[in-house]
Amino acid sequence: MTFVAERFAEIRPLVEMEAQLARAAIAARGRFYEGDEAAIRYALSLARAVYVRAPDGRDVAVSRLLRPLRERLVQLLWPLLDPQRLQIASPHELLPAARAAADAARTARDEVMAALGHRLPLESLDREVRDRHLVLICGGGGGTGYVHLAAFALLEAAGLQPALIAGSSMGAILGLFRAREKRFDMARIPEILADLTYRKIFRIIPQASVYGLPGPLRLHLRAAIGHWFRNADGSAVRISELPIPLLVTVTGIRRGKLPRPLEDYEQLLEVPDEDPARWGLHTLHRSVQRLTEAVQELARIPRLTHKLVFGSNEETRQADAIDAAGFSASVPGVIHYDVARDDPRMKNLLTELLRKHNLLRLCDGGISDNVPVRTAWQHVQRVGLGGNGSRNAVFLALDSFAPRLLTPLWYPLQSIAAPAVARNRPYAHLYKAFRRTLSPLALLPSQRALSGIVARAKEELLGEIPVLQRLCAPIPAL
Repeated sequence: MTFVAERFAEIRPLVEMEAQLARAAIAARGRFYEGDEAAIRYALSLARAVYVRAPDGRDVAVSRLLRPLRERLVQLLWPLLDPQRLQIASPHELLPAARAAADAARTARDEVMAALGHRLPLESLDREVRDRHLVLICGGGGGTGYVHLAAFALLEAAGLQPALIAGSSMGAILGLFRAREKRFDMARIPEILADLTYRKIFRIIPQASVYGLPGPLRLHLRAAIGHWFRNADGSAVRISELPIPLLVTVTGIRRGKLPRPLEDYEQLLEVPDEDPARWGLHTLHRSVQRLTEAVQELARIPRLTHKLVFGSNEETRQADAIDAAGFSASVPGVIHYDVARDDPRMKNLLTELLRKHNLLRLCDGGISDNVPVRTAWQHVQRVGLGGNGSRNAVFLALDSFAPRLLTPLWYPLQSIAAPAVARNRPYAHLYKAFRRTLSPLALLPSQRALSGIVARAKEELLGEIPVLQRLCAPIPAL
């Protein structure tokens, strides 16, 4: 078990109990005394703290001092807030546990202050415990990812603004659109799609592979949507300039590890038209089978791939945001994205990135991390959120590409991504696998299809919004 996994294993019961507490409070329909709920929330939030940002900008480690509190809360609360419990705990059951949890939290807080008060004011610790931040994770899956728009709209209506967005593949592209403005306007999406055609986005023309893994379809993302990501002076928006911080996962292929010659990916699929919706049934089945084989090769060979997270450090934060999303959405042997333009700054950045990690090419982030919850959690623990470096985050993970027997054509590809998603899932307070989505090939859906799937996705997600609101609400003082 890695150090990160060990650290999360300690706080995982607290994350699960937080979500279950929110459900219990909602089920109580006002019969749960707010002071008791607040006391449990404060205790769980304090027990989860690992680092707290002091006024001098340094991070102070508090996790070791809070271990007795974690153990005490698991003893007190787990029998009542175990997610596998058949019945949600009642206010009557939670009352004595809430009082005991409050006492334990006060004792733990006093011990932290006695040991670290010379470096960490009580106000800083209290702010870290009480302020909550939403982290939104958008999984990949081609056209299936349009269900994320439903989440964007519901969160906006509920007054929940992400403090950080993480995405892979299509989730990175949609996450990029969400990150470009603090407020989300669903009305802009049809406007954007109406301006796009498959021939504007894709080209079946020869193009040298410099940084991206080859494929017959060339993704011209900058030409298609680049005007949405330009600064006032005409320069491309960098990740560091986005109003909402963004993490984009990209898969790197290590040098000397590729299972087949590089040029084979150029001819892996027969592409009769830029528009996948026009491919014949025979071509579609053969293409998906070949794609599955190619992705399996990349996913099953140990140490063949290396996950890059654009936006996680200062070097990659200076990358053009649209390039990061383009590489994350480049499917091996199908879609090729590259930086072929005259752009010395981006080319130097990518060349140095490949050299540093001994990588041959870049491709779809979904191969290494299709729903990057753990990636987002690690980033928050390492860097923090906002100006005060808070680690107190609520993680909402959206998975549009979970395996479904009703879509047998795509089931093998979905099953390849599923094990990594399963390992990531515990890091989320709320994980949503959508039951109904568009086809992965529906990259440019009609207005009617988009409206329909967004409406159905809202219905699926609507029940989780009150839970999320309760989790994200500021915690009253103890």
